Amino acid sequence: MMNLIERYLGRVLIGHTLLVLMVLLIILGFSEFMIQLGKVSEDYTVAKGALYTVLKLPVYGYEIFPVALLIGTLIGLGGLANHAELTILRVTGWSIGRIFIAVMKSAFILWICAAVVGEWVAPASESFAKKMRGEALHKNFSIGSTDDFWMRDGERYIHVGRVISDTQFYDVTIYTLDKGQLSEQTHANTARYSEKEGHWVLYTLNRKVLGWEKMPAFTPDRSSWKKLHFNQYDEIQDSVDLPLSPSLLKRLHVDTRYMGITDLFSYISFLEENGLDAEPYKLAFWRKLAMPFVILGMIALVFPLIFGSQRQVSIGQRIFVGIMIGMSFHLLNQIFGNLSVVYQLPAIMGAFLPSLVLVFAAFLLMRRLR
Repeated sequence: MMNLIERYLGRVLIGHTLLVLMVLLIILGFSEFMIQLGKVSEDYTVAKGALYTVLKLPVYGYEIFPVALLIGTLIGLGGLANHAELTILRVTGWSIGRIFIAVMKSAFILWICAAVVGEWVAPASESFAKKMRGEALHKNFSIGSTDDFWMRDGERYIHVGRVISDTQFYDVTIYTLDKGQLSEQTHANTARYSEKEGHWVLYTLNRKVLGWEKMPAFTPDRSSWKKLHFNQYDEIQDSVDLPLSPSLLKRLHVDTRYMGITDLFSYISFLEENGLDAEPYKLAFWRKLAMPFVILGMIALVFPLIFGSQRQVSIGQRIFVGIMIGMSFHLLNQIFGNLSVVYQLPAIMGAFLPSLVLVFAAFLLMRRLR
């Protein structure tokens, strides 16, 4: 439960944070729209460029939320400090720790809203925005930087020549091994996902089956030899299970840092089952779980700046300080996370260590306050 003073502090914090977030989104949205205007063509119209920009706003909002919260808290509490309202609170018996807890309650509510946006709204809007722009610019959707990709499912290796959409592949080849030896090769012109049946259907197939049979040796220096049986079949269609679903394909169109926690977890499992590198996705996964510590450190860092100053500070100065702190932490967090991937350090350390250092430094500075 929140009392009257806590609700007042919460209104100040939430109001200024949302105002800062709106200003930053307007700046980022205008910049993105200018970029899209440079790609306008007969098919990719100004209206589609504007729609793409609007769809990117949830993504930007989630990404810059910690910085907006830091600046909003600095401006809000700074205004209260300039009007001696925080001093009155302390005179009436409110300690710095109690004020901090009151502020964190409202910050926690904001973080819940941001987490909902980051988990469900941002990935969906990012995926739809890229799909809409890709179709307008006549681009094919693919995994990675090329049109084709490989998958592994146990003893099967699947090569997809081109991804037409989330439910349709072109030029699919499946290699099946038996004890390390190629036993079957199946090539299909197209593969479509059947929502009704829940699996992929191959069309216009060419199946080649290889079989090895042991034969007695004709010379005394060899005990036996293997005879190869080769059969080839043409089929109109056939059902097949592939370790990739349309929902997973949609997630792959989204940048790693924009994917939801559940999407990241399932994709990490997919990569590990196929023996692929999952470290960048593990880093993004742990960074999302470390977000509460980032929020805690950001808010805690505001208090030494507010209560440690004995003179009034203008709003412009507070905004400048907030931007410098927020962007510096974001830059260092990105650098350390990428270094942890390059030097094969645990992803959880690359995600949590910068946040924990921020929290430790902030609380160390808070302890020096009277």
